[in-house]
Amino acid sequence: MHSFFELHLVFLGLIAIVAGIIDTLAGGGGFITIPSLMLVGLPPAVVLGTNKLQASVGECNAAIHFICHEKIDIKSLLIGFLFTIVGSISGTIVVQYIHPEILNKFIPFLLLFVLIISLFSRKFVAENVGQQHLSFFKFYFIFGLLIGFYNGFLGPATGSFWVIAFVFFLGFDLKKATTYGKPLNFIGNLASLFCFIIAGLVNYKVALVMAVGQLIGTRVGVKLVVCKGVKIIRPAFIAMISVMFVILFIKYII
Repeated sequence: MHSFFELHLVFLGLIAIVAGIIDTLAGGGGFITIPSLMLVGLPPAVVLGTNKLQASVGECNAAIHFICHEKIDIKSLLIGFLFTIVGSISGTIVVQYIHPEILNKFIPFLLLFVLIISLFSRKFVAENVGQQHLSFFKFYFIFGLLIGFYNGFLGPATGSFWVIAFVFFLGFDLKKATTYGKPLNFIGNLASLFCFIIAGLVNYKVALVMAVGQLIGTRVGVKLVVCKGVKIIRPAFIAMISVMFVILFIKYII
């Protein structure tokens, strides 16, 4: 049993590396880590709490790099931080009252939705670059609360949703949207994580192993962003989502 658990840790550590790379480039790393944590048998609420801790490490690493090396106006993000924290805490509180069986059945369909979005996202992004439809305050009020709530409630693909929102409603290009989304995603993860820690819903041994993997993965991912390596990772992201969808659909739906 001991060696079996250790193999699980090795598996989750490798998964965290892949997720860190993908999440830095395109978002959605949680769609790899959460199903993987579910597959090793952790309770759904503990899965979400453990995932928040390991993901926060990766998001912090990426956010620090982008803040230090890219032109991010931190002052413009402050109001976004506020609404994101409120939304994230609200989502974290709500999810703790949801029956685990509902989450088990919900995730495969959410995977399918994000897979469809991922397949067609390039066309949508290309058609909307440069068009600002909302003021910054309205944008952060609406999407800080909405995306923040989703981040606290479940979390996977939060980074992707931030990128899509920035591109569609503020007219950011893909790279700028990615860099601005990272600090907001990290703040949302951090606020949610505190709630999970207070509730005692974190497996620290698993989270520590995966955090190391996240540090490695995000470091690689940041370099790929600089080298415009999104084209390399997108097919891998879609393939991983497809595999996880099939596995979880068979396990929890059929």
